[in-house]
Amino acid sequence: MFEAPFYVYLGLQCLINRVSVRNLVKANYALDHGEIGIGSKYVSQMAFDQAFFMPTILIEDDISVDEKKQQIYDFIKEHGYPAILKSDVGCVGKGICKLSSEDDVEAKASLLLGKYILQKFTDNPYECGVFFVRQHGVPRVTGINMKHFPSVIGNGKDDLMTLAKRHRRFTDHWYAFLQTMDTTQVLAKGQEKRLSFIGSHTLGCKFTDDEHLRTPELEAAIFKFFESQPGYNFGRLDVKCENEEAFKRGEFVVIEVNGVASLPTHMFDPKFNVFQAYRIFFEHAKYLAQVAKEHAKKPMDLLSYRGVINKASQNQALLNRVHQRLMGRGE
Repeated sequence: MFEAPFYVYLGLQCLINRVSVRNLVKANYALDHGEIGIGSKYVSQMAFDQAFFMPTILIEDDISVDEKKQQIYDFIKEHGYPAILKSDVGCVGKGICKLSSEDDVEAKASLLLGKYILQKFTDNPYECGVFFVRQHGVPRVTGINMKHFPSVIGNGKDDLMTLAKRHRRFTDHWYAFLQTMDTTQVLAKGQEKRLSFIGSHTLGCKFTDDEHLRTPELEAAIFKFFESQPGYNFGRLDVKCENEEAFKRGEFVVIEVNGVASLPTHMFDPKFNVFQAYRIFFEHAKYLAQVAKEHAKKPMDLLSYRGVINKASQNQALLNRVHQRLMGRGE
């Protein structure tokens, strides 16, 4: 319901800029359908300089469970624990699991459905989203948000699971990471414990507008990342850093590149009322239409509207199924 007015306004911007809805994906003409969540996340990552990412491989679907395990063990032998497994069609943090031991590998490998990305885990605790727009060759950072992971504070009596379920942002999706923790642990009174390692609002993260973190060094690092890929001009970069100062210096590891379907997540800061959030949302609809118009003549192999809908539905069904399996709630 919240997003519906955005799509109406985006349609209006398409009319104003004389660009078809179908051609909006050409804002990121180097990526499969502009990276709207129907293509391979791995292929999208490979379109950029891999020096900015943690070591990553793709595990294919058409191999046996034993072959998948062997690939995982070979990767871990080279890069060590922990590692992250995430669906190649993933979004909003679903279908992600963390491998910290041989037991994890044995338990999770047989549950994977579809292609999966295996990536070395970074223990950098500070995570941010940076929204990037490039128009007529001029790059800009249009928004910065910090991700605040859910945590609980002990009372000396209740176990971790009880505290988690009392959290105001708790949903069943939290079992994706709670199952990896000792939920019977009783925290001392006043002791704080961070719960999630997944920077998604679906999995409990709070986003804030952090414009004050903008520095020339940060912008230079963001622009350097994108300068080698002129076919990407609109979307959000998710990064992890050692701390706030490292982020401001432009020292980060890229977690994920999100494309045309990206949300300007700084709009979710609780300090904004709904009208202020819409102002940010609509502003980015205008940017998207303008950038897409600029690149409307770029050749792209595009599915029909029906094809896009069918592909998105198939991917979502697969993702929901594997997400439930990994939480121990599916067949």
